[in-house]
Amino acid sequence: MQAAESLLPRAHIRLRRLDLRVAVGLLLMLVAVFGGASLIKSAQARTPVLVAARAVQPGEVITAADLRVADISLAGGVAHLPAAMRDQIVGRVAAEPLWDGKLLASGSVSQSPPLPAGMVAMSLSLKPDHAVSGSIRPGDAVAVIASTAPGRSKQQTTILFTSVSVLSVKHAEATEGGGVLVTLRLRLEEARSLAAARAAGSVDLVLLSGASS
Repeated sequence: MQAAESLLPRAHIRLRRLDLRVAVGLLLMLVAVFGGASLIKSAQARTPVLVAARAVQPGEVITAADLRVADISLAGGVAHLPAAMRDQIVGRVAAEPLWDGKLLASGSVSQSPPLPAGMVAMSLSLKPDHAVSGSIRPGDAVAVIASTAPGRSKQQTTILFTSVSVLSVKHAEATEGGGVLVTLRLRLEEARSLAAARAAGSVDLVLLSGASS
């Protein structure tokens, strides 16, 4: 009789352990279910954003036909322009090359006014030490200095332009070399001269006194 009575508490303890395991198992199952549902919901969440509808070159005015709205899933921290900003973007100037389907961000457009008649936009990819350590900003006025490459028979450095306007500036990631892409507003003949100078050697931009920063 005493042996039977001693078995009852042990059986009770085993049942309590079993109930605890079942409860923990159910809790873990519920966590997995709700966690999976949350992940699925996050993956299915889509944000209306602005993307380019066709190719647009830096310096060109963005029209309504150049934009379209796309609903996409965005990872955290991805820069973008919401679809609600479409009317604000129309009429601005492209600050970088755009192509069909490119996701637009704040750096894709410039506050600079459209190019006047007879003017063109031309971009230069420069190392920071050739572009005032990368401190140049859209709207700045810069002088352009050209130097022929070492080893040429007539190596020289000349002031190519005394003052031109900066339309846009884009800084490359460190993994891309940390360069600076500067777009200038020029006359067509000036653009030809700049292209020739770039092919013959190096180009430096000098920030002019009184320019914005």
